[in-house]
Amino acid sequence: MAVSFLSLRTANPAIPVGTTRYNYLLAPAVHIGDPVDFTIAWQGEYQSRIPFICTANDRRAGGDWETGVVGYEERLCRRSNLSATLATPAPDSYVNNNYPIPSEGSIFSEFVVVFRGPHDTYKRLSHPEALPVVSIPACRWPKLSHGGTKFSFPIERELVKNKIRSALFLCAAWKYRQVVLMDFGLGNGYRNPPQELAEIWREVFLYDPELRGRFDDVAFVFEDPFQSTAGLILDDIAKKSKSGSSSKSKSKSQSSSSSSSSRGHSAPSDYQIFQNVFHPSEIQRVLSRPDPRLALSMLTS
Repeated sequence: MAVSFLSLRTANPAIPVGTTRYNYLLAPAVHIGDPVDFTIAWQGEYQSRIPFICTANDRRAGGDWETGVVGYEERLCRRSNLSATLATPAPDSYVNNNYPIPSEGSIFSEFVVVFRGPHDTYKRLSHPEALPVVSIPACRWPKLSHGGTKFSFPIERELVKNKIRSALFLCAAWKYRQVVLMDFGLGNGYRNPPQELAEIWREVFLYDPELRGRFDDVAFVFEDPFQSTAGLILDDIAKKSKSGSSSKSKSKSQSSSSSSSSRGHSAPSDYQIFQNVFHPSEIQRVLSRPDPRLALSMLTS
């Protein structure tokens, strides 16, 4: 029977002491495709099991996967035994129910069996494949500033960072050296600022004292290379601006709306943003700067 383990950030599993750590970071690769199919193919190349970090519903196993909702977790549940696994805590677990998932918690499902193909047909596979899945809820529609490019509150940014750390802790604790990631926290359902979110991932991989050097290879896999969370955010700002300017002339309102909408549609895609943030030359540029952990504010806090 497939079971899962709930992990709390305040009780992160210990990373094995003997685990090898590297003094360099192989720049994470950014790909286009189905994240689970990519993970399965990667497992074949590495001849080892590789975890997939999946955005999760924090209230119920698999979210509304039985009602036709098309979020990635829901679609994966229709392809696999993920929902049953999430709903079944391990016998030695300290909880009787994995839900609701704590704000900085995550669920580790060691053996998720995928027996159907992607969402377009859900074709039954002749050879089912198994992979580990780490399920972690993302922040939804956080308050933003700086034209929708930054989190308004440092505490919310820190929450997102701790969610990411929680998921990676699980992978490292189970001695996995590769990991596959999806568009966590992005898209219309979440609307986290994509540039800052990518930079948070980079901060963790480059500077986190407990996670740096724990992974040999990391892949971000985007299903939709044209999805632009920045564009969605800018369009929403434009709509609110138009609504708040109802006292202005109709012509000015239309002009403002048109201008804001065009800015939203010209915004870079999430895929492009992550490509830029994790480009090897950008990684080297960031590493050449003073280590932010040695800033005076960090030392005195």
